[in-house]
Amino acid sequence: MKNWKKLGFLSIYLMLILSTTTMILTKGEFTWTGVLFSFLLVPIADFLLGRDSQNVAKEDFERLLNDRFFDVVVYSLVYVQLVQVFMSPLTMLTFEMTPLGYLGWILSIGIFSGTMINVAHELGHRSSKTAQFHAKLTLMTVSYIHFLIEHNRGHHLHVATPKDPATSRKGQTVYAFWWQSVTGSFRSAWQIETKRLERSGLAVWSRHNEMIWACVWPLVFCGLLTAWGSFLAQRFMWEATVFFFAQSIIGFLMLECVNYIEHYGIMRREIAPGRYEKVNPLHSWNANHIFSNLVLFQLQRHSDHHANAARPYQVLRHFDESPQMPFGYSLMILMSLVPPVWFAVMDKRLEKWQSNACDTDQIMAVAAQYA
Repeated sequence: MKNWKKLGFLSIYLMLILSTTTMILTKGEFTWTGVLFSFLLVPIADFLLGRDSQNVAKEDFERLLNDRFFDVVVYSLVYVQLVQVFMSPLTMLTFEMTPLGYLGWILSIGIFSGTMINVAHELGHRSSKTAQFHAKLTLMTVSYIHFLIEHNRGHHLHVATPKDPATSRKGQTVYAFWWQSVTGSFRSAWQIETKRLERSGLAVWSRHNEMIWACVWPLVFCGLLTAWGSFLAQRFMWEATVFFFAQSIIGFLMLECVNYIEHYGIMRREIAPGRYEKVNPLHSWNANHIFSNLVLFQLQRHSDHHANAARPYQVLRHFDESPQMPFGYSLMILMSLVPPVWFAVMDKRLEKWQSNACDTDQIMAVAAQYA
């Protein structure tokens, strides 16, 4: 891996630095930097830098897997997120923001929180207790700990089938998908956990139920945040509570926008009643735009992630045969928010790709070449 690409994975820190610096220099008068970074600067950088379809060379694979730099980047962001959210009461008390300023600030924090769900996603696919703990710690800050249960044990099993609430259907708007995925994923996680407890002979309503803790820990964190803010303000700081849940909602809706664009309209073949073909690199939309892939830790190489869930972000691969988006995630998310534009661009692209798609045996043979 080229040194510029390795260091490029620090790009998410640029959003944090620019947002914080702008807040301080303008004394809280301009708070929209995070929004502009995500939906203006990133698409412009994607356009200027182009795409990268190169894969890691076989001789570099083990070296990159064992390079601690890539771990330091994602683990450090967990603590950045904790500090940023927990210091929010101090930010509100330090800067006199207008209502429009508050909106820009909360949106910027919420978008960053959505990016941190991606960090939790990366860590949540690792088997170590340390990684799992940090994934839950990050998801606690956006009230979405149950994502770890449903994503790993539900979504990856049922992706691109009618059983998966996180797979969007052709012709479905992102707004309808939000309801489907947010509520459906919570129900799915509860069902998955219930079955696990029943197999183990444990009571559903007990301390062993991870879903109960998934609901409790965000409330505990919010309580501590509000208590901290109230201590600083010398009054009950209800604004801290509103902030916490507002940025949480923005954060997990950003995640659901990503789910929507990643899996739009793609369905696996049903090979028998209730049984579907094995997940392969054909079953997710991809984008190889350089800058957005660096900011998102190559999440846009999503097909390889679903085919090989344990593969760390620094060695995810591109497949020419996978369905390709015309733009990076930032611009695709904006398009999804305007359904007529989304359908006009993506429905034709989906139909064209489906008519030209290679079969499962062919794509698996291609994947084997890169293994």
